[in-house]
Amino acid sequence: MMSAIFYGLWIFAMLVAIFELFALIYFIEYVVAVEVFHQPPFVPTTKRNQEQVVQYINKNYPNAKYICEVGSGYGRMARYIGKHTNAKVIALENMPISALISKTADLFQRKSKTIKCDAFKYLNNTNKKFDIAIAYLSPTHTTELFKLKDKFDVLISLDFEVKNEKPDEIVDNGPGYTVYNRKKYPHKMYIYKSW
Repeated sequence: MMSAIFYGLWIFAMLVAIFELFALIYFIEYVVAVEVFHQPPFVPTTKRNQEQVVQYINKNYPNAKYICEVGSGYGRMARYIGKHTNAKVIALENMPISALISKTADLFQRKSKTIKCDAFKYLNNTNKKFDIAIAYLSPTHTTELFKLKDKFDVLISLDFEVKNEKPDEIVDNGPGYTVYNRKKYPHKMYIYKSW
């Protein structure tokens, strides 16, 4: 009886230690991303955002074969798109823990693949052209991504407009907003396809 309790407590202590280690690594990665590389903070996509992106793709681009998600984080959006569209999805993520988690989850989803890289360098150096690029970045990074528009036919930017560019379409993603640099950005999809 005592040994069962001891083993139970030991397993519980190990799980707590693993969780704390993961939380510490996540915190370090977050600080490095935001403070050192000046990247936008991690913003997980909501289930509603995922559904609306997929609905938009299936309605307007049902024949899309290759989709690129730039700054994919843990890859939830990429895997959701891969599961609910006919396209193959390449998820680009430069932070090691996020990329590792995404690559691990990719093992259970054949239509999405995570590449750990600097997305801008990858897009600059690849010969591959994507039907659609999806980004949930920041105003500055979205504008930088737009400069690589020869690498994709359509850009879907979540919550952030491309500076000095008029979107071809704006889709309201319902209530809520993203806070970035103390400014609120309503949940919207900005679609750019005319260039």
